[in-house]
Amino acid sequence: MTTVTDVAPATTAKHRSEVATSLPPARGQSFLKLVTIELRKSVNTRSGRVLIAAILLLAIAALTWQMTHLPKGAAGVDGFLGAASTGVMLLLPVIGVMAMTSEWTQRTALTTFTLSPRRVRVQLAKFVSAVVLSVVVMTVVVALALASTALAGGITDHAASYAGLGGLLAGGYLTVALNVVMGAAFGAVIPQTAVAILAYFIAPTAWSLAGPALFKDNANWLDVFGALGRIAERDLHGMVPETLVAVGVWIVLPTVLGLWASSRREVK
Repeated sequence: MTTVTDVAPATTAKHRSEVATSLPPARGQSFLKLVTIELRKSVNTRSGRVLIAAILLLAIAALTWQMTHLPKGAAGVDGFLGAASTGVMLLLPVIGVMAMTSEWTQRTALTTFTLSPRRVRVQLAKFVSAVVLSVVVMTVVVALALASTALAGGITDHAASYAGLGGLLAGGYLTVALNVVMGAAFGAVIPQTAVAILAYFIAPTAWSLAGPALFKDNANWLDVFGALGRIAERDLHGMVPETLVAVGVWIVLPTVLGLWASSRREVK
């Protein structure tokens, strides 16, 4: 009996050792995999789908209005693209906010950060997925604007014009990406969706209204709307330092603070 009881634990331990060595080494999730997962999270929720649908419906409504109120002259793509992108600029940043706050408001942070303990990589994947999704939505809106321009040129007496399309697209995509990153940064700093959305809309707007009255021309240094407008126009109007400072304060700084806060926030 003594021999049997002594040998059995040794045999079990040896078996476990052999099984452990025969298993392939565990591999961490690639960054691309994390981005794909975060993209799926953004579009698989009811709120995400409703938001994207609302953006596209607003774009269609704006394009319809633009087509029925064409100014004299050619039907320029700039008019259609400007009308269609209004809803995009307004609502797309909410996608960034929701991407960053979803783990905390839906109480999935424990599961997410258990499977992917390196929080900064997960948060960066959320930033990238929000930008990728915004680019996809913006591309659909651009396609609608181009189709509306061609349709206006075909069914009305206005000639379709695509002058300056390349510059418009470059400025539009860059501005959308910066807006979404700014929204995601606010969501990373403030883990409550409603509060983060309010802060995103109210704080820059309050500065753009009160800043000029209090600081005159010096308010341009923190006017992020003016900075994004100049970027969209591809003309900084000789205000390069002011533009860089505004982008740094409202986009870069909240992004860094958000990543730092998310990496140290208590998971419940």
